[in-house]
Amino acid sequence: DKMELIPESEYDARIAEQEREESSLEHLYLRAGWKNLDQQTDGFCWAYSTGHCAMLLRTRNNQPHVRLNPHAVASIIKNGRNEGGWCGLSGKFLRENGIPTEEFWRPGSRDLSQNTPAMRANAALHKVAEDWYDLAKPVHGQVLTERQADTSVLNNNPCAIDLMWWAHSVCYLRKVKIEDGSYGRLILNSWKDWGRRGLAILRGSKAIPDGAISLRMLTASTV
Repeated sequence: DKMELIPESEYDARIAEQEREESSLEHLYLRAGWKNLDQQTDGFCWAYSTGHCAMLLRTRNNQPHVRLNPHAVASIIKNGRNEGGWCGLSGKFLRENGIPTEEFWRPGSRDLSQNTPAMRANAALHKVAEDWYDLAKPVHGQVLTERQADTSVLNNNPCAIDLMWWAHSVCYLRKVKIEDGSYGRLILNSWKDWGRRGLAILRGSKAIPDGAISLRMLTASTV
């Protein structure tokens, strides 16, 4: 279905409402108290960006907190190789297969012996049920406009965004006002002890996504 874009003239009011009500994904994340995921030494940021989105959706929807493991997603897709990718690639996997918890796949591991029926059953509990994703485009060509990405987070739907200047993929979770007429994009990164609990603001050209998908809903799992 078509995304109904929020007019830019409403951004200030929407941002102020989230701040006043402490209802943004940033507020929910900080209040919930869980720590950002760590991709460690592998180049799997493109799976961690969507994994963080999935965890934020669970927090938003008051589902029990679980540590999802994007290393499983990337390892299976890449057959155990340490290779880069795109958020659209991991997003497709989450839609079709889901993502397991750390209980069923060890953090930082690419050991494919963990790809068991029990792991796959656990992953299926955490599938993406709704997202903004263009089925007509390849996984490396998934792009939301800036206004689509901003509309998503203003509606508390996190976005996975690829940034070519950084050769990196992160989770975009909040539009922030810097000053009158100037805005930034708050991201959640997948590096340990980075930023403020993984959070930092990108501005200007560095905040413009080269690829992006928006996650809206996960399956209603209680585990």
